[in-house]
Amino acid sequence: MIIADTNVVSELMKQAPDAAVLAWARRQPVAALSICVVTVEEIERGLSRLPQGKRRRDLTQRSNGLVDAFADTIAIYDVTAARTTGANSGRRRAAGRPFSLADAQIAGICLAGGHELTSSSTRSPPPRCRWVAGSRWHPMSRVSVR
Repeated sequence: MIIADTNVVSELMKQAPDAAVLAWARRQPVAALSICVVTVEEIERGLSRLPQGKRRRDLTQRSNGLVDAFADTIAIYDVTAARTTGANSGRRRAAGRPFSLADAQIAGICLAGGHELTSSSTRSPPPRCRWVAGSRWHPMSRVSVR
């Protein structure tokens, strides 16, 4: 399973997503793609911060459609993912490279579940996660998480 990071999902929810992200998504087998519960939370939090209006309604509708589309495959945050998150976060902090709780949880979910992660992040990946650093949307890399 390829888990799309929140930055990828957010880009795809835009009315006019970046062409590179859209092209990448279209090349992936639909059955191989999904999201995780942390991404659902991050998107909902972002939507709640928007003022009431057309843009918020449109994005909420897109978010609901996305969650519905992946309802059967959304990767969850369970005890194994929590333990993996804690261990990796501790190692990263000790190395002087802490990262956000959401990023840590997404990495934990992928590591615990043996999922791949796709992200546009150019920051260094969490321990045992690999992706090729590049410009904001290049490459849209699919990475093995081990």
